Amino acid sequence: MAEPSITQLRRKLGWYFAFTLGAATAFAVLVGVMAFVPGAGNNLVVWGTVFGFCVLVVAIFAAIAVRLRSVEKAFIDNKNVRNTGQLLAEQVQKREKAEASLREEALLPDFSPGPVLRFDTHGRITRFNSAAQELITDEPLDGKTVQELLPDLSDEDVENCVRAGVIEPREVKWRNQWFICHLRGVPELSVGLLYASDNTQGKETEIELRHMERRARAILDGAADSIIIVVVGGIVQAINPATTKLFGWEYDDIVGRNIDLLMPDFFEHRGGDRLWILAEYARRRSTGPVERLYYGVRKDGSRFPISLTVSMYDYEGTPRVSCIVRDISDRVRAIELEKEQAERLQSQNLELEALVTELNEFNYVASHDLQEPLRTMSTYCGLLKVDLGGELPKRAEEDVNAILDASLRMQRLITDLLEYSRSGHRELKMLDVDLHEVMDRVAGDLKARLVETGGKIDYNGLPAVRGDDMQLGRVLQNLVANGLKFRRPGVPPEVKVTAREDGDQVAVTVQDNGIGIP
Repeated sequence: MAEPSITQLRRKLGWYFAFTLGAATAFAVLVGVMAFVPGAGNNLVVWGTVFGFCVLVVAIFAAIAVRLRSVEKAFIDNKNVRNTGQLLAEQVQKREKAEASLREEALLPDFSPGPVLRFDTHGRITRFNSAAQELITDEPLDGKTVQELLPDLSDEDVENCVRAGVIEPREVKWRNQWFICHLRGVPELSVGLLYASDNTQGKETEIELRHMERRARAILDGAADSIIIVVVGGIVQAINPATTKLFGWEYDDIVGRNIDLLMPDFFEHRGGDRLWILAEYARRRSTGPVERLYYGVRKDGSRFPISLTVSMYDYEGTPRVSCIVRDISDRVRAIELEKEQAERLQSQNLELEALVTELNEFNYVASHDLQEPLRTMSTYCGLLKVDLGGELPKRAEEDVNAILDASLRMQRLITDLLEYSRSGHRELKMLDVDLHEVMDRVAGDLKARLVETGGKIDYNGLPAVRGDDMQLGRVLQNLVANGLKFRRPGVPPEVKVTAREDGDQVAVTVQDNGIGIP
């Protein structure tokens, strides 16, 4: 209810005086009338009425005076109360300003290790701590706006932050350091606050993890083998490009479907969650070889042999398996080809064994049946020369000698052939052999040829070696004989045998001055 003003009080007092004046006038008129009424002055009733009326008028006047005094006192008291309330309101306002100032000071702790900024509804920076100036920019922050520090922050975002309270954190890089900026408003102060926390280590870790992920993805995408990630229920969660190439399906045709689609042969007669079947396979394979060959199935229904490598791992509490699938069709074909070659080799070995048997039979025939006629021929030629004595014509003697020489050469050829055929079956006898003694025997065996050709053999300084005495002698004799045989016309042959030790081995060299290899 509104308080009464001084004008209103004066108006009320005027009405009270007018009423009192009217009552007094009426009383005077009444007394005058009664003075002219005969016998009225001696009538008690009349005078009593006049007296009562006068008392009533006096009472009314007294009540008016009391009311007037009460109203005046209330007016004065009300004015004093209003002045006191105004003083109290001013004191409360001053106190609220002081508390707001204290809150503002508390909102910008200078000892905070991270940047703290205060800004108005337009984004202008009004206050900041020392960390903000040191960590954000070399330029003074006075006069700058939050939008300059956070380019992705719009004017509307700033205004909403100051009025509504909080907006999403921002990530920003200042002076080669990464910070996460939290912005919130203080609506009662019409300001916003920016708190920045150093996230350099976390960002570097994030960047490194991203690089590792890209490298892993590059390896995964570049892998020649199919790589399939399977989760609970046997559902394919991810694949690499090699998988689509190997099986002929598109990416969306495989991901989200059961692994049975690609390897039904593997899960045949195996019930249960495909994930745990694969995990059990990985455990068995780590302890032994794969028990059988498995096949993959392409989109066109064709089957191909596969090599399956499975490893189980846990990702954020969820078990998964990675399957590496390789097409081993070439390997299987190579194994089959190797098997066929082994069978052919075995067949050839059987044929060789049959040939060896025949050769042994031939050796027997050659050693007995072929040499016997030669011995007979040479024997009778010798008897013929003895029987005829000096009576044998010179031409006939030359013919007989030619027959004897031919039979001897034939006999030597047969002997050499027998030795050659036996050399492949004779077990080597490894003994200490003096190469000088071996060459003495070779020179003795080739004495006739040396005399015939005027040749010479030089074999001084040969060491002792470990080997088969007979085989070494045969090899050296063949080499020296070839050197004596293939000589230049009119030039006596010369053969030189030398040896050079190389660690635990000895290299023997046979050189001659002949025509060499044609």
